[in-house]
Amino acid sequence: MTSATRPVTVPARGAWSPWIRGATSVAGVAIGSLVVGGLTSFGQQYLPEWTSSFANSAGGWTMLAFGIVWLSRARPALGAVLGAVSFLLMVEGYGVVSAWRGYFYADPFTSVWTIIALVAGPVIGLSAAIARHGSRLRSALATVPLSAVLLGEGVWALVAIADTTSPVYWIIEIVLSAVVIAVTIGCNRLAVRQAAAVAGASLAASAVYIALWTLLDIWR
Repeated sequence: MTSATRPVTVPARGAWSPWIRGATSVAGVAIGSLVVGGLTSFGQQYLPEWTSSFANSAGGWTMLAFGIVWLSRARPALGAVLGAVSFLLMVEGYGVVSAWRGYFYADPFTSVWTIIALVAGPVIGLSAAIARHGSRLRSALATVPLSAVLLGEGVWALVAIADTTSPVYWIIEIVLSAVVIAVTIGCNRLAVRQAAAVAGASLAASAVYIALWTLLDIWR
């Protein structure tokens, strides 16, 4: 058979679908992260005093990054990458808008938040993807990092910065941590032993978070 008569190989129907879904997830996470990062700059000024800490808290940004990656429907491998992308673009979106508003902000990708984004982002992104696509137990365990950040930061803030910030938001974070665990246990219909394991993992991870955040605060 000559090259002139050789049949042309046609891609299987739907072969491009995973690539299209991946590109859509990347675009959605990038745009969403830049937008919410930019809005954070306004939130610091215009949110009520008792909730203004949301715009400048690790827990607030973790909730946003987790939600953005979860909504993107990315699978775990891509989700880990998008977690870092989301955190980085939220930081830079905040910086661009703050600079545009006349406030000083460090050069792009030079703040301590860039390092935190590269370390914590993949964990949060992977967790969001597993929470979306994993089995019942894995899906529940995947919410532990989010719950741990909320509980850990809430407790740390009530001890360390209660004299300079409203305690209301930090208490809300602690309550939300419990809500996240309760909802994920209920939605996944876990057995008592599994539920106890998830709750225990959240408490242990929160203790680790408090210790690490305390060390970071000393270093800064």
